[in-house]
Amino acid sequence: MERAQAVEAIKRRLSLKEVVSRYVALKPAGRGRWKGLCPFHQEKTPSFYVDEENGLFHCFGCKAGGDLFAFVERIEGLDFMGALERLAEEAGVEIPQAGAPAKRRELLDVLKLSQEYFLEGLKASLEAQEYLQRRGLSPESLARFGLGYAPARGDGLLTYLSRHGISPEEGLKAGVLAEKDGRFYDRFRNRITFPIKDHLGRIVAFTGRALGEETPKYLNSPETPLFRKREVLFAYPEAKAKLREGRAIVVEGLFDAIALHQMGFAEAVAVLGSGLSEEQARLLEMQEVREVYLAFDADEAGQKATLQSLDLALARRFLFYAVRLPSKDPGDLLLLPEGPALFQKALEEALPEVEFRFQEATRNLDLTRPEHKRKVLEALTPRMLSPEPFDPVADRLKALVVERLGLSPRQLEDYLASLKRGRRPPPQPPKAEPQNRVLLLELDVMALLLSLPEERLAEWVHHTALHVWPPEGSLLSEFLELAGRGQPQGYLGSRRDYLRQVLSRKEAGGILLERLMLVPSVDEPRFPELLEKTLARLREAYYLERRAKLKEELNRNPSMEILREIQELDQAIEAERRIYRKL
Repeated sequence: MERAQAVEAIKRRLSLKEVVSRYVALKPAGRGRWKGLCPFHQEKTPSFYVDEENGLFHCFGCKAGGDLFAFVERIEGLDFMGALERLAEEAGVEIPQAGAPAKRRELLDVLKLSQEYFLEGLKASLEAQEYLQRRGLSPESLARFGLGYAPARGDGLLTYLSRHGISPEEGLKAGVLAEKDGRFYDRFRNRITFPIKDHLGRIVAFTGRALGEETPKYLNSPETPLFRKREVLFAYPEAKAKLREGRAIVVEGLFDAIALHQMGFAEAVAVLGSGLSEEQARLLEMQEVREVYLAFDADEAGQKATLQSLDLALARRFLFYAVRLPSKDPGDLLLLPEGPALFQKALEEALPEVEFRFQEATRNLDLTRPEHKRKVLEALTPRMLSPEPFDPVADRLKALVVERLGLSPRQLEDYLASLKRGRRPPPQPPKAEPQNRVLLLELDVMALLLSLPEERLAEWVHHTALHVWPPEGSLLSEFLELAGRGQPQGYLGSRRDYLRQVLSRKEAGGILLERLMLVPSVDEPRFPELLEKTLARLREAYYLERRAKLKEELNRNPSMEILREIQELDQAIEAERRIYRKL
């Protein structure tokens, strides 16, 4: 299969709407269209649209837009080849490789082989099995989350991969081998292994928990082209169905997440660092989570991680609760018969964000002392300075500060206003909508042509070039020239996709994508009529533009020749109007 064919096969097999839905909560917006909050900028009213029929997305706010590949490139921070490899893996489409670099597909294969090795290791190790039994994990949980064991020998996985044709360098790039002084060896040794999966459920990394006294106790894979720990949540694929009910429980430990699933809290996920990241919060938002219960450790580091999570830019899209655990961590409850009931009670008694923030700000302080009151006020000020006009957390926090610190509402508002005055207002986004009627009509013609099936495009591009005469240097002139030449050698997609991609980068590219989104669904028999009407309006606009210039020239230098040309233009304008009025 050629690469261009692979691109088309991926688009046929994968629904743009389904891919976008992993990141954006979409709602119906007409036949074949959906809308939601844009993932590329903050907004309250949905201006982000997906058109399944045309295979396009577009945000009318920030002007981001394009096809399936453009969306994945932008949302995942990938180049085109990275998006192609990721989507090909999901669609089950093989991409012809030039040369044999260790690409994403090969890294995934290395990780799958490593998982097989670790699972065999667990079957062969009574010590590892007994350890997991002591932790209270059931055979069903072990199988569901794919726990394994990395034997203590330093070259077991190295040898296993070699037998399957995987070089040490490929194992190193996948993060399962390490290298020192030119010698390769197993990164994970004598450790319980946890496969870390991305949002598609593919293994992208491992975490190993030491069975003996090795340090560190927990060892993560290094970051690779497939794995960034800020971008994944452990147990996320297993929790997806439950997360869609609207609640997430976020814990620190991998054992904790598995234990909670085993106790019946299948909406539990675990971070791989300290606190929730923006990328992880976006994963929760993709599943329409509204309530987030942070069940981090009760020590100082755990409370700091909770506050860090509350300060995310995305945090205001959730209702947060801080869970006070009855034990050091949720995994300990698995060993108690009453464990599920104790955790349920902790959820019911969880502190809302406002109360948690105030408790943490006042910890070890005496609120009868003015200097301690000031410390509390300064700690809570950033959250009270909300840019949102209706922010319930900020409003409740202000009320609590007034009540507990003895300030009047006027004093607090004056204090916050004085801080706001020192801030620069955010820059206003540029106005992208052109005022030029000619340009808008040119874009309408281009949008109509680009809405055609690939096999009809060349025919109607040729027809358009014969019936309209855009000025040299205009966007439509460039479009017709590019469409006539076809896509350049080496481009992987169709001619239509190439034109969309090139033109979307132009100054008016965002408006073109808007026009594409607004093109009505036209039955093929009606397409010529709609195109002719649009071309007539465009020719009229060209004539009007020329007429305006001649009028200016006539005022400066009166002449019969200019007057006759204006009269001829008037006749041409009326003729075009008769065409589109009749149609």
